Amino acid sequence: MQALNSRHQLKRDIQGWAFLMPSLVFLCGFVLYPIGKAIVNSFQKVNLGKQTFTFIGFSNYSKVFHDKTFQTVLGNTFLFALIVIPLSMVIGFFLASLVKGEHRGVGFARALIYYPNIAPTIGFATVWTYLLTPTIGLISQVSAMLGFPAQDYLNNPKYAIYTIMVVYLWREAGFVMIFYTSGLQNISQDYYEAARIDGASPWTMLRKITLPLVKPTTVFVLTCTMANSFKMVDLIVTMTTKGGPNNSTNVLMYHIYQTAFSYWDIGQASVMTVVMLGFMLLVSMTQFIGMDRNTHYDN
Repeated sequence: MQALNSRHQLKRDIQGWAFLMPSLVFLCGFVLYPIGKAIVNSFQKVNLGKQTFTFIGFSNYSKVFHDKTFQTVLGNTFLFALIVIPLSMVIGFFLASLVKGEHRGVGFARALIYYPNIAPTIGFATVWTYLLTPTIGLISQVSAMLGFPAQDYLNNPKYAIYTIMVVYLWREAGFVMIFYTSGLQNISQDYYEAARIDGASPWTMLRKITLPLVKPTTVFVLTCTMANSFKMVDLIVTMTTKGGPNNSTNVLMYHIYQTAFSYWDIGQASVMTVVMLGFMLLVSMTQFIGMDRNTHYDN
């Protein structure tokens, strides 16, 4: 009997590893190996033409951290993330609160709000670029009608990064709305009925019922929006002139791309990649310790 149980256990183990193997291969080939390769390359001078790899210690790190362009790019990235992450969550939550019901037209409203996430980036970015044109763009014409001077928002260093934020929020809010809609619909209405009987105000129900019960969704959304903000590069490519003007819209992901594939400096690009991964890992750990451990997941 013991031998039979052992064979059954071995069979289950083999089946389990067989199901896990495709994911493990993908994880190792497309996640762990590139991370390890980036860490190794950050300590080397890489010549792709001659396929030579020379160990130079922390020289790449010293060059990157003393580079003023990198400091500007890092500041733009943090500014972008600090503004768009909370705003996208707040706007997404507000939109989800409006379309969480099953009334007529709600489905169409959800689809309309979410549409920017499935529309081709090059398409809507081109439309936004046209709208922001300082002479014939609709936004400039409306500004002129209201008595404000036309502004070249995408080519003015003061406004360029904030203009990209507006377009990004227009797209990201729908992404966040989908998750918050699901989270809000899973909250039992019994809580709200009991609160109304006790005379609770809408603000009290929001603070004491809605926000705590939707916290698991908030943790997930925060992780997703953080990752999306740091890897945002499509709007920079389609709406600006290579992160211009004067690197005012250049962010870390795009700067990594430029350094690696325009300047062919794989070593310094790897350093920036390690910095970005290290920061995201630190934020994720802080988030887990500060939020996820204190979050109740109702089965």
